[in-house]
Amino acid sequence: MIKPENRNCFEFFRDCTKDFGVYDVSESFGNLISRKKFMKDIEAVAGFLDSKNIKRGDVITIFLPNTVQSFVAFYAANRIGVIANIVHPLTPPDVLEEILKTSHSKAIFILDVLMEKYVSMLRKRNKLVVVCSPADYATTLVRPALKVYSKLKSKATPSSNTASYHTICHLNKTAPKVENNGDEIAVYLHGGGTTGKSKTIQLTSKNLNELAYKLSFFDAPHAPGTECSLAVLPLFHAFGLGVVMHFSMCAGFTCIPMTSFSADKANKLIKKYNITYIVGVPNMFKKMYEANNFEGPHLSKLRLLWAGGDIISDTFLNSFNSKLEKYHAKGKLYRGYGLTEVSSVCTANIKGSYKENSIGKPLDGMTVEIWSDKGKKLPPNTIGEIVVTGSTVMVGYLGSEESGVYTDKKGNRWIMTGDLGYMDEDGFVFFTGRKKRMIIISGYNVYPNDIEQEVLKLDYINEACAVQGYIDTKPVIKLFVSLYQTTDNPDEVCKLIKEYCDSKLERFSRPSTVTILDALPKTRMAKIDFMKLTDMPPAPQATRKEIREERKAKREIEKAAEKAGREAEKQEKEEREAAEKAKESKASAEVNDGRNE
Repeated sequence: MIKPENRNCFEFFRDCTKDFGVYDVSESFGNLISRKKFMKDIEAVAGFLDSKNIKRGDVITIFLPNTVQSFVAFYAANRIGVIANIVHPLTPPDVLEEILKTSHSKAIFILDVLMEKYVSMLRKRNKLVVVCSPADYATTLVRPALKVYSKLKSKATPSSNTASYHTICHLNKTAPKVENNGDEIAVYLHGGGTTGKSKTIQLTSKNLNELAYKLSFFDAPHAPGTECSLAVLPLFHAFGLGVVMHFSMCAGFTCIPMTSFSADKANKLIKKYNITYIVGVPNMFKKMYEANNFEGPHLSKLRLLWAGGDIISDTFLNSFNSKLEKYHAKGKLYRGYGLTEVSSVCTANIKGSYKENSIGKPLDGMTVEIWSDKGKKLPPNTIGEIVVTGSTVMVGYLGSEESGVYTDKKGNRWIMTGDLGYMDEDGFVFFTGRKKRMIIISGYNVYPNDIEQEVLKLDYINEACAVQGYIDTKPVIKLFVSLYQTTDNPDEVCKLIKEYCDSKLERFSRPSTVTILDALPKTRMAKIDFMKLTDMPPAPQATRKEIREERKAKREIEKAAEKAGREAEKQEKEEREAAEKAKESKASAEVNDGRNE
């Protein structure tokens, strides 16, 4: 991969892949899209936006699931210096309206099958609406059915200022040369909001290009035109935009987008396209693993898999990787770590550089340190806040007085992640939990991640989340879990979990309550929503005193049963011995009678 230098994202993708020859870059409803077609459509969409007086520094909103259209829209906007505001395609109309307003978007790309819900709002905003359809890139066999489906779902036109994406791509418009560079803002992304109100993060082309360039060293060697990535994470997710789409595209991979995640479909796509590269959140990999069609020889092609964004236990990692080893896969599933503010990933485990429980080492050119509350660098194996600096650090938050970036005396721009962890002597980073999630019990610092990791060692626990609660104003720990299989006796399972925690955790780290849910609530980013769990009351259950009394009664019953068993055995033995003696006496008497005769 070439050096990014001062290119924008479009130029970096174009120049990285211009010598790769003819190859497919993406797929849509079974139809593979060539790089030539992809570049042609980028130019057409960029030219159309320019003809609508959308110029350098303006903003468009991409309100699409993972599709070829969303990829094209991003690069087309970047081609002419326009900022791509990427938004979750299931955002409620009132929230979307506010985002359009605060971002000053001049246009929105939207899927026709989602239109009906947003028509009224779009008419009010009176923005340019580019309507995309699943039929835009479909094969001739599938296209008619998709068109019928789209017409049934999209019954209204949002405004007179509406254009068809399919028509735009056939207008053959060209965009003028625009002197935008890598330092200009390329994208707005919206934080997950697990610790408070969602923030709009501003990333430059340089941020995304530098990330792709750094990842190329982690992933080397690879063969352009032969690798294939599965885009299970959407573009509004930093990992989906930077680590999946942009890196894949610039590295010459074919990128297979999933409009919505389905474990069954993901496994089918792995088999169909010989997928080699997947990045996802732990819950996605768990669902793929549990699906009936997970196992098979198709796993042998998998070369690099990263899980980030949430807790993933060593128990699951080992189970998942044992299946990959069974089918002689070329790689393993590893932990990675990052956040949107640093363009996604900043540390990762890879082959030859891996430690259990670690979130890996920093990417090349990134600096990760552990700081105290006073901003002092801490020594190895000391818990503090994880801080990051490097070329992928964001510009800042849009429209916020809080920049989110600390600049030191040397001019280095640091992100205070809000995450707690430590670094060992070998430079491996270990995550211990969110700073805002830290719980103080009887003066002790309790890190929920430690509790969760311990509980996840139980083979019947699927998910776990520890949060702070109160009993009579006293701070306690509430533990919420989901199970791999439903149970007819949840109270008994909760007691078993409590007993396990009592045996494995320090007294002040033991949960006071355990609640079983069908599934733990998730944020839009598919992370466990611990704030929602914090406000959720635990299920009614026995107190520790009641549990102790029950255990005592149980032990007494067991002792009584054992005593009764021993007495029964003794009585049985005595009766057996008496019977033997009686038998012997009878035999002796018969012998004597014979002699007398």
